[in-house]
Amino acid sequence: MKHKVILSLLLALIGGIIFAHNFDIHWVNVFTLWLISLALLSILYHFKSQDIHSRKWLSTSVLLVFFFSGALGYVLKQPSSYDNEFSSLYLPDDYLEGEIVDFQEGKGDYDRAIISIGKVINKHQEKPVRGSLLCYIKTEELALKQGSVIRFRAPLNPIENNNNPGEFNAKKYWGIQGIEYIAFVTESAIQIIAQNSSFTGFWSGARNYLISVVKKFISEENQGLVIGLSLGDKSLLSEETRNQFANAGAMHVLAVSGMHVGILLSVIQIVFKNIKFLRKRNLYLYFALAFLWCFALVTGLPASVSRAVLMFSILAIGQLAGKKFFSLQAIFGSALILLIINPLWLFDIGFQLSYLAVISIGLFFQPIRELYYSKYKVINMLWEGSALGMAAQIGTVPISLIYFHQFPNYFFLTDLGLVFLAVAALVSVVAFLAFHFVPYLVDVLSYIVDIIFMIFQGFISWINALPAVISTGFTPHPILIALFYLGILMSLYYWKKGSLKQVNLSALGLFMCLLVLIGNREYNILKEELVVLNHNEKIVLIKSNRKLFLCYDENQNVSPERIKFVLQGYEVTRGVKAENIAIPLNNTVKLSENIYVSNQHHGIKVDYYNNKLFLASQVKKSELSPEYKVVKGQWNKFLPDQDVDYNTMHGALVFKP
Repeated sequence: MKHKVILSLLLALIGGIIFAHNFDIHWVNVFTLWLISLALLSILYHFKSQDIHSRKWLSTSVLLVFFFSGALGYVLKQPSSYDNEFSSLYLPDDYLEGEIVDFQEGKGDYDRAIISIGKVINKHQEKPVRGSLLCYIKTEELALKQGSVIRFRAPLNPIENNNNPGEFNAKKYWGIQGIEYIAFVTESAIQIIAQNSSFTGFWSGARNYLISVVKKFISEENQGLVIGLSLGDKSLLSEETRNQFANAGAMHVLAVSGMHVGILLSVIQIVFKNIKFLRKRNLYLYFALAFLWCFALVTGLPASVSRAVLMFSILAIGQLAGKKFFSLQAIFGSALILLIINPLWLFDIGFQLSYLAVISIGLFFQPIRELYYSKYKVINMLWEGSALGMAAQIGTVPISLIYFHQFPNYFFLTDLGLVFLAVAALVSVVAFLAFHFVPYLVDVLSYIVDIIFMIFQGFISWINALPAVISTGFTPHPILIALFYLGILMSLYYWKKGSLKQVNLSALGLFMCLLVLIGNREYNILKEELVVLNHNEKIVLIKSNRKLFLCYDENQNVSPERIKFVLQGYEVTRGVKAENIAIPLNNTVKLSENIYVSNQHHGIKVDYYNNKLFLASQVKKSELSPEYKVVKGQWNKFLPDQDVDYNTMHGALVFKP
């Protein structure tokens, strides 16, 4: 019953967070409601022994306190609740001063930094402020790093989406982290005020040192994967490697999170448990947790790692109380603590996937493992690893379709390989970094790391070489995914009760949901449409006859990287790959009997069934046929509104046949 109590409190807290997320309520009003619920709880608790009705309503009042605690925690994390939020006080001639709390070197001209703003400075005064800013800094000689306190001046721009089909929701992603503004800064506009020798600065230095060790001893082709898997820095990973891991269903390996923390905790527990003096009073577990937190600090303590370490710490401590490692009570308790610390984590995909995975393991691992048993230990080990992977996939695949719109068809093979390869890779790197200062031994360990990672990358490449490695085009409605989870839970519930009829009915419901999902994918593949993108250049997407064409002016400065960036989201949501067509000046491309695209001196003409559009660089109404509608966009934002019929500057235009 205890896990039901914790689950009830967790659901109440989540309900409050979702309530505050969907309704714009001032924090003072939420705080008032929270105080009222707290006062009600105090009164009912005082009279619980005297009045039977007070005892009956006591549990409800506790849930109300947690509900409004979730709502209050959410609104207080929003920048709008700050009286001294920096963007509301900053003027164009002012300076901002703050500390870099996260710094990542970029592959191009700009490095990315998240700056905790502490002051707004002008000629007359310094104003203390709060808030975080996403900043892209173009540097050549300036030695910026985490902990650097900088003073700078830059225009602030609200983080907005282009609202193109399938694009990454940057506004939501950064909003979850409490960041609403972005700035682009050059080196000449920055002054370094100080370098904080903070606790995190020490660990940042340790991480940079370990990265230099990897670069010194590990072969160049494996460096990016070794650093990404062990230290969380993915800047050296090529785009090809990222795509291959995503297609194989192993992208979680590249993001240091729950899987890495779970592997490390299991292996370290085994090692420390075999040390005699650490077995006394379960000291091995405390040493393992200390090691785990050191690992988290070295990775820079990103949200995904801190969540995973705290979660597994609570699960491990639960073992001391005689609980199973994946007990539901410990899982729900850890989620409750994490959401009290930061309610915004509820909307983070890493948080959702981590908890869906461990809850699913807690529910389904034992039933799946008991389906098969062999007298051979090696086969049992393989089966248990596969059962663990399948249990985790049951919980994560449905919601992954909402976020990523794709399904790795060979995930079972990938999970089977990861049972050994992910463990071997992570353990070998930890051993290598732990003993890198030992002559000769470091050469042996680095050679082992290279061999394991060569096999690892070879395995992922082999998965990618298989036919139909990935299925794309899934855009399920959240209600459908909720029905999926309901069907899964009902199937398990009736399976445990031994009610075969209800199991069959639940399975039939899941099958119907699956048919709807497949139908949704086929609709996306077959759907025909014309899309004029909100982009700096004139770019048109035409989807016709199960094909996708990207048309643009050959003379435009559209690099392959920019085309790929524009296309990747749309291709995944529509389930087709695009053919790029660069149209020379004064040429026309015929895509079908009803679709023509023409590149003219003043813009691009598009004839799409009954829709006739002109993407104008400049326009004179007298020179344009009256049936053509003029389209304005980022490529010519100063075109007079009176000459325009459609505007893409706030989102893409979509036309149907």
